[in-house]
Amino acid sequence: MTESFCKMPRPLMAATQWVSLTTGEHLALSGQDKILWVWMKDRYDFFTAQHKDWFDNQDEIAKYTGCSVSTVKRFIGLLNKHGYMKKTQRRMHGCAHSNSYTIIQELVLAPAGKVTPSPLPLVQEERSEYAPIIFPVAVTYTKPVVVPPEPVSFHPSVQVYSDDEPQWEVRSSG
Repeated sequence: MTESFCKMPRPLMAATQWVSLTTGEHLALSGQDKILWVWMKDRYDFFTAQHKDWFDNQDEIAKYTGCSVSTVKRFIGLLNKHGYMKKTQRRMHGCAHSNSYTIIQELVLAPAGKVTPSPLPLVQEERSEYAPIIFPVAVTYTKPVVVPPEPVSFHPSVQVYSDDEPQWEVRSSG
């Protein structure tokens, strides 16, 4: 049995944000989003190589990526909104419909910038009438009490042997 797999490029693996093609804003890129993108791109490439539309349903995408259906819907919605994917709905059997997807462009990753932490305030607020409450704690030492072991009484059928005596069992040969 041969196993199939998807490759995740190192830049995608390290990325924390992606760029919207419609607004230019940087959007958060979670680990689940990365898995979804790699899997969906792989499936899209598979179908287009066969000159077919990509039509996996969202339940299958969720099943094969280990994500919830709501996460799949959210990410596909973001890809549509920000110009990376086009969704086409087709009517099937009356009121039911099927979606096919077209990936328009590779995901553009936001450059990793240096994150500068916001400075801490230099002046501490003064509190009026503030005094810490301190509770005194008494520490005492008590001498441990040694309780002698109680004698153990055995059932009458149990024989008590001393550790000093060898235990020998004599058997008759006849």
